[in-house]
Amino acid sequence: MCWIVPPRFLAIDIETTAGNPADAEEWARRCWSPSRQWKAATIGERYLEVVAKKEEQLALMDTAPILTVALRTEADIRVLHWLSVDDSSVAGVPMERYPDEREMLRGLRNRLEMLTEETMLIGHNLKRFDLPKLRFRMLHAGLRLPQCLVYRDQPVYDTMAEWARFTVDDRQYVGLSELLDACGLGNYKCDITGRQVPDLFRAGQHATILAYAALDVAAQWNVAMRMLGMADDQPTPQTCGASATGGHAAVEEAAAREVSAGANGTTPAAGQEIEAILQSLKVM
Repeated sequence: MCWIVPPRFLAIDIETTAGNPADAEEWARRCWSPSRQWKAATIGERYLEVVAKKEEQLALMDTAPILTVALRTEADIRVLHWLSVDDSSVAGVPMERYPDEREMLRGLRNRLEMLTEETMLIGHNLKRFDLPKLRFRMLHAGLRLPQCLVYRDQPVYDTMAEWARFTVDDRQYVGLSELLDACGLGNYKCDITGRQVPDLFRAGQHATILAYAALDVAAQWNVAMRMLGMADDQPTPQTCGASATGGHAAVEEAAAREVSAGANGTTPAAGQEIEAILQSLKVM
């Protein structure tokens, strides 16, 4: 089911798995260039090092399959996927299962085509990862792109890029975990990170991936709302493992407050879903 009213904000977060190892060498042949001053032996050694490093990052390549697309709006949170989980919900979050990646992307396009030119896309590293990945995989699958992925003036709020306005540190890459701590949400990434998704996929722990995907997009939404000045005052930030129940406690507390946050927060159902996701991850 699609949205009845186009959302003002849409948080997008994808999870990927490792592609074909041969893609790493293909990338090196296409993109890597040795120094003209290197000897043949050095070139060979450096080439193998580049390929080996790229093999460790297969899930980040253009050719890596997208497993899930998690979406969060003012009133809705759900995960689109093609994993082997038939449940209509995981930890209370609606799931939309598709037969393969192409059909999942088609389902995503149906939703994205409902957005207006004013809808703001939000996420962490959205400009440099999630959006380029979605564009490439849609092109690769022979699908027509929705206008929000084509329109160059579509509003995008990338919390990684925007974080430069909140810190004196001069860094291009800032992990979401750092923003979670700074915003007082607690660092749930102490328990699981996106780097583990390929291993979880190979191990068949697909329900865990889905719960993580939902939690990730919910966390990115909450961080963005705070950075945009659309959240109420929060308690003193907690860091990973700062309390007896770990980083989960701060997120659970924030989710409970959001139940009654009104127009600038989530709906009661969404707040309860965030708590349920956290509880689910604790036992998976």
